[in-house]
Amino acid sequence: MKTHLLKLYMSELRNRRKKTALITFAIGWGALSLLLLMSFGRGMSETFSASFKGLGDNILIVYGGQTSKIHQGLPKGRRIRLYPEDVDLLRSRIPEIAEITPESFSRFEMRNGDRAVNRNVNGVNPCFGFMRNQIPQAGGRFVNDLDIDGSRRVVFLGWKVAEELFGDENPVGRRISLQRVPFTVIGVMKRKLQSSAYEGMDSDQVYIPFTTFLNLYSQRFVDRIHIQPEKREQSKWLEAEIRRVLGRKYRFDPKDEYANQIWNTVEGAEMSGKVFKGIEIFLAIIGGLTLLIGAVGVTNLMYAVVKERTREIGVKMALGAKRRHIVYQFLLEAMMIFVKGTMWGGLVAFNIVALVRMLPISYDVEGIAGYLLRPRFSADIFLLFVTVMGILVFMSGIFPALRASRLNPVDALRYE
Repeated sequence: MKTHLLKLYMSELRNRRKKTALITFAIGWGALSLLLLMSFGRGMSETFSASFKGLGDNILIVYGGQTSKIHQGLPKGRRIRLYPEDVDLLRSRIPEIAEITPESFSRFEMRNGDRAVNRNVNGVNPCFGFMRNQIPQAGGRFVNDLDIDGSRRVVFLGWKVAEELFGDENPVGRRISLQRVPFTVIGVMKRKLQSSAYEGMDSDQVYIPFTTFLNLYSQRFVDRIHIQPEKREQSKWLEAEIRRVLGRKYRFDPKDEYANQIWNTVEGAEMSGKVFKGIEIFLAIIGGLTLLIGAVGVTNLMYAVVKERTREIGVKMALGAKRRHIVYQFLLEAMMIFVKGTMWGGLVAFNIVALVRMLPISYDVEGIAGYLLRPRFSADIFLLFVTVMGILVFMSGIFPALRASRLNPVDALRYE
């Protein structure tokens, strides 16, 4: 019976080739729109997440400031600076801190022969590298504990600085001068996405051991302290604890946010992630509505087919066809139209995404193109697509099929 229904469907489908071709195109266009919008939306969301992590993964950046409140008889307007010993103080008083490092910087001239640039030189500790997602290129490394203990004159370059000083040459092991002091290049930063920064993007920065920086530059205070909590959800609580500990030492109100400013990148990433997830969902809804238009077209076609074939349905039922046979036939027709349309739409969408991902996109995110040109066709997108398609196939076919199966054979045979 099923084989007979399939043969009957194929013969009747050929008789309505033009009508089904238009509806099939509408379904294919809807499938193409849905998959492309979801893929580009997912790519944009993931690219933003990766670029935000270019600043660091779950870190708090602590700055000094100026008091805005009177506290313990001391006037407001006092300057609060951070010092290297504050790193040990915070580490000992707050066990929930997983990693902590100071950072101080100054702008120095760097020279390799006739090539010279002026860039920020940052003094940091070894944990700064993985806290800030600064991965060295093959053959190089970041600052380590031996560099700190020996105050070595070694330097880790951002990739743009390396290109300006060395061009296409490998700088690892080569020497450059910082303020006429020779330094050995130990590594070059691997290219990464980065959307947030302070004092410029990491690609334009230079890093040396913190102890070397103290010997090279007379600045005693630190510009900022980077802290990574043990657990992501502790970030807000950790803010209050940092202000409590530093407030006790420097005698300022722990609730005075201007005395001790903290950039909580965890909260910023969560808020921005929700915005991009909302954009992703919005694009998926737009694609779904486009596909729904095609489903409405299929439903209208099937209703028209029921009306055109009323006498035929009456003959089939008079000859012994049961209601379920009529329902199966119309559902099968709707399903085949959907399968054909979605197959072509999905195939075109997959190839478009693959071609776009083959484009040589720079790691320097500049403008919206850096976010839009990294679509991703993932398994959950495909599963969601199949689910939506299954619902639309059923809804577009079941109602016309039920209407056809409920026709009275006698009235159907009389239909003109």
